[in-house]
Amino acid sequence: MIYLYYGAALASCLLTFAFLFLLRNKDIFGERMSNARLVALVYSTLFFVRFFGGTPLIQETIGLNVYSPFGPQGGTMVILSALLFWLIYAVQLAAITYPFFEKHIPLVAPIVRYVAFGVYALSIVALPMLNRAQDGELANGFHYRLLIFALELGVGLALALFQITKQKRPVFNLKKILLTVAIFVGMVAISMPHWVPQALFGLGSDAILIENFTLTHRLFLYGAVVFALVVHFLFARCEYEQKRFALLYISMATMISFCYNYDFSVFVNLHQWPLHLCNTAMFIIPLVLIFKMEKLYYFTIFINVLGAFFAMIMPNTDKANWLSSSSMQFWTNHYMAMLLPLLLMTLKIFARPKMKQFVYSLIAFFGYYAFVLFMNAWLTAEGHSVDFFFINSDFIAEKLGDWAEDLRKITFAFKLGDLNLLIYPVYQSLYFVVYIVLSFAMWFIYEQAFEIIDTYEIIMERNRKIKADRLALEVHLAGRSMQEPMNPQNEGKLILRDFSKRYSTSDVYAVYKANLEIEGGQIFGFLGPNGAGKSTIIKSIVGIQTITSGEIEISGYDAEKQSVEAKMQIGFVPDHYALYENLTGREYINYIADLYNVSREDRDGRIGEYVKRFRLETAIDNPMKTYSHGMKQKITIMSALVHNPKIWILDEPLTGLDPESIFQVKECMKEHASRGNIVFFSSHIIDVVENICDRIAIIRKGQILCTKTVAEIKESGIPLEQFYMGMIDGNTQSPVSVKEAAGHALPQGETV
Repeated sequence: MIYLYYGAALASCLLTFAFLFLLRNKDIFGERMSNARLVALVYSTLFFVRFFGGTPLIQETIGLNVYSPFGPQGGTMVILSALLFWLIYAVQLAAITYPFFEKHIPLVAPIVRYVAFGVYALSIVALPMLNRAQDGELANGFHYRLLIFALELGVGLALALFQITKQKRPVFNLKKILLTVAIFVGMVAISMPHWVPQALFGLGSDAILIENFTLTHRLFLYGAVVFALVVHFLFARCEYEQKRFALLYISMATMISFCYNYDFSVFVNLHQWPLHLCNTAMFIIPLVLIFKMEKLYYFTIFINVLGAFFAMIMPNTDKANWLSSSSMQFWTNHYMAMLLPLLLMTLKIFARPKMKQFVYSLIAFFGYYAFVLFMNAWLTAEGHSVDFFFINSDFIAEKLGDWAEDLRKITFAFKLGDLNLLIYPVYQSLYFVVYIVLSFAMWFIYEQAFEIIDTYEIIMERNRKIKADRLALEVHLAGRSMQEPMNPQNEGKLILRDFSKRYSTSDVYAVYKANLEIEGGQIFGFLGPNGAGKSTIIKSIVGIQTITSGEIEISGYDAEKQSVEAKMQIGFVPDHYALYENLTGREYINYIADLYNVSREDRDGRIGEYVKRFRLETAIDNPMKTYSHGMKQKITIMSALVHNPKIWILDEPLTGLDPESIFQVKECMKEHASRGNIVFFSSHIIDVVENICDRIAIIRKGQILCTKTVAEIKESGIPLEQFYMGMIDGNTQSPVSVKEAAGHALPQGETV
């Protein structure tokens, strides 16, 4: 009879390979369903029929010789069969999934070609041993499952051969070989059948207890955290499809391992259905990964994860025989039910849930709960022992104490046909409510975790950028000191080159491709309505916020790569000042002078000059909390000038000042510019801009509309106010969206 199986394996291999090879340039159903994908689906169907045709006898083996299908002296055969079945499952999953991800996982290709070829060839040679391990004495006669197994191995061998013929001349690369070996080791570890430890090592010591937070129990719980961290950091930087393949492989391996104890009878016997909450995750996760079912995913992220977590804290498994098949199945099942949904989120396979998805998941949970409540009552009335979601027994109640047991004594019975259905209305309702409350607690934990992750990612991204900027700066400086300007020829200038800024929560640019070049000795006015992008540009120049793209150069220093040196060239007066008001005015200005390394002689001279100019002689040594708004504004201006910056930036500086102080500020601007420095300020007061500015720029909805000298505008015969209103009212373009920017379909204003 074995020759029939050999013939079936050879025939299926030849026919499959001929089909793939002869039609290699013409897919029957088009590119979305290539011939290799079609064969993979046929292969998975054969596997499904064989797998659910009955449980393999080898999984009943305990410690090599007890209940072995090879008899009491068959330990060696058990080891070989177990290891070979283990390898078969690993390469089967790779062969089935690879054609759907072929373009994205080149490192898996050698596994599907050479490792799979070797495993399938060896398995065909070892068919008598493998058949005996599956079906014992039935292996001596004909059985459809053994025939399907032979066909299965033949198709798998053909898939491997076809992938070998597709390969071009291989290039030896030690790094890629080592990575492929590491990937295969991971695949083998993940696809281990849950009966392997029991078959090879027995049931484990009775002295080891996995409950009540014993050391072993805690180690199992810690293992979940370690596994999740390892998987996350291994795949965090991979492409989307590579991450999706890895998680699909893990989820399918777990699902197959979970289903070892099931056969076709489960489809007709409702009491055998895997309706426990964590069991449903075994099937939900592969579905959401294969079909990208986002809504179903959000059910599992809130409901399954919570259920698996509590199941692991209160394990319902063989507590003494921790290596038993049932114990291994329990832990692998709940590891994946809890961790895979989280990994799908941390690896960004699915977007983070929002409150709407959370509410929908609770509605779905209500449907699930009502269903299993009815199934428990119905199947129990029919005489079956069922306890889906542990709401039909006192498994949870006994852990909570007598009060919970007392609640279960309140029952309600009703008839359904000839059956008497029994429910526990108070206990089961409270059970549901508590689970919903815990789900809300999980939502809160997720939100806190999101904040931590965001902060971590910002820090990591910032550190990477700092390192990259420093390297670029070293290259650009070509051996010059790091404190020297990157472009010394631009010393004394303020330059923006294609500067763009987009906030992470927005789909449009706050500023898009702004270009400015301002020479020393100029007073430059920056005009625009509220929300136009003035403050965004100013905050990016002074380093308060990051640059999305483009460059800002401050007196020859790059604002990003030489941020400290660039800031030393700037004095900044913000629109909303923040002072240390318990200090006196003099103490605060001295504090700022210390930050800029201003000598005692220089600071004393400048402080004395500005105190006299702003008439603060009687107040400068009083705490600033006693100052008026205008006085605080003067202190802010003085602290911005104490180090004599080359670029003085003011954002709405005249707000809250009296007429005399406004005059003095304007005089300071003129004097500062006359010494070859830049004064850059934004204002809504057109008259001030017109009277003191040399040049202006007008910005609207994130785009600079024009830059002109005030003299040019005056020569045109149009007052600045009228010119400004004409530019603002005459330009109707909208803020630039991310989509528009990607398409480069952007109207550009006049820039210098």
